[in-house]
Amino acid sequence: MHLPITNFNQNTISCDACSLSNICLPHGLSASEVEELETSIDKTIKIKKKDAVFRSNQKMNGIYAVKSGAIKTSIANEDGQEQVLEFHFPGDMLGFDAFSNGSHSCDAIALEDTLLCKIPVEVFDGLCERLPGLRRELRHQVGKEIAHNQHLLLSLGQQQTDERLANFLLLVSSHYQSRGFSNKEFVLPMSRQDLSNYLGMAVETLSRIISRMTDDNIIKVERRVVIISDMDKLKSLAHSSCRAKSSA
Repeated sequence: MHLPITNFNQNTISCDACSLSNICLPHGLSASEVEELETSIDKTIKIKKKDAVFRSNQKMNGIYAVKSGAIKTSIANEDGQEQVLEFHFPGDMLGFDAFSNGSHSCDAIALEDTLLCKIPVEVFDGLCERLPGLRRELRHQVGKEIAHNQHLLLSLGQQQTDERLANFLLLVSSHYQSRGFSNKEFVLPMSRQDLSNYLGMAVETLSRIISRMTDDNIIKVERRVVIISDMDKLKSLAHSSCRAKSSA
């Protein structure tokens, strides 16, 4: 059953004043386009931890941008076995999966209390027609998502398990840095079960890799807080397979 989205009436900052504006939809839009976009965005949608933004096969009702918190998207087979597709952090967008047939192909679940911005589907097409900058930015967002999925497939198919984790940590590190936060100390909101599922390894394997990285003074882990102790070593580990292939 789809869990309800709670809409909180609270004061929110404008799009152009938001710290995520340079990596979200307002990026690249003119001042007048941002003003029109802002009148159509609901910026007060709060999703509680473990609640759904949308469910698989649910009719599309909007495009979402994560303002704070984190979202997990996943699919499940007939036996209920889950495959994690992506983790969405502040500045990320989701909901594009419903473009194909008007319904979502995955579940989107909050990993922690999360605040979203939403463009309702009933005004989306009109905005795209009137705002050229919005069309360009949406193409960029969809292209970025495709490129990321291609990189993930390459990682799962060609990299060793420790290289996959190293690449993931570097990706999250870069993500936080682009948002003005520390790139060496951050929270991973997902469980180890979800992370190991996403990276294509057993939970026991993930735990062993984390222990080995800790012993090698590459990272420290305190509950869900990750501290990168040696960024150079982490980068070296992430790219070790690339160097091995180039030297072969």
